[in-house]
Amino acid sequence: MRRRLLWTVVCLLAAGPAGAEIVDRIAATVNDVAIPESEVRKAMVVSGVAPQPGEDPDAFRARILDALIDQHLEFEDASRFGPVAPDAAEIQAAMDRLRDRLKAEGKDPAAEFARAGLTPEEVRSSIERQLVIARYLRERFAPIAYADEEQAREEYEKRYVAEQKAAGLTAPPFESVADEMRRRSSGRAFGEEVTRWLRDLRQKSRISIYRMPVAVPQERAAIVISSAPSPTKTPGP
Repeated sequence: MRRRLLWTVVCLLAAGPAGAEIVDRIAATVNDVAIPESEVRKAMVVSGVAPQPGEDPDAFRARILDALIDQHLEFEDASRFGPVAPDAAEIQAAMDRLRDRLKAEGKDPAAEFARAGLTPEEVRSSIERQLVIARYLRERFAPIAYADEEQAREEYEKRYVAEQKAAGLTAPPFESVADEMRRRSSGRAFGEEVTRWLRDLRQKSRISIYRMPVAVPQERAAIVISSAPSPTKTPGP
């Protein structure tokens, strides 16, 4: 899933008097918090989202921006409960997976980060944010999405058997794939719960998407060029 997507809002605003060159633009606002175009560009590198076959650059950018809006809402909601930051080992493992994915795509991770204007510290911060969201979603929705025997059998009979038949295969007995059916049913229910929750968050939020990104205003009192606060750091020993 996103998912699902942890990207830090990084805005490169020119320092200086009024009339100085503007070096970033606003792609969208969520509850009066801006998502700069620079964040969209960086997310296109850091996220695990890849262009779909035949998808043009504008459509891919729009999909990334939509995911960033969802992620902002998710992190904003998670922040209400004072999330604890992931430990260093978990962040490093996620960093390693990101580098491995980029290498598998024939890309040099360091070059890709530099091209997007990301320092290693910003990449780590982005990943940390994504891990906070993933933990929050698991803690909130995994218990609701638990699949019992009846739901596992429904997954088997209504979906799995049909999939096997379409592939020209004979479905094995339910007992031999029961655990897999529970995982599939739980995953489906989890996704549906998160989708409903996000739809509700969007309906309650003030969201503006600019088809042509607008310049960051010189007077920025009403629009915060920022993101939700960082997760709470656990105290050292």
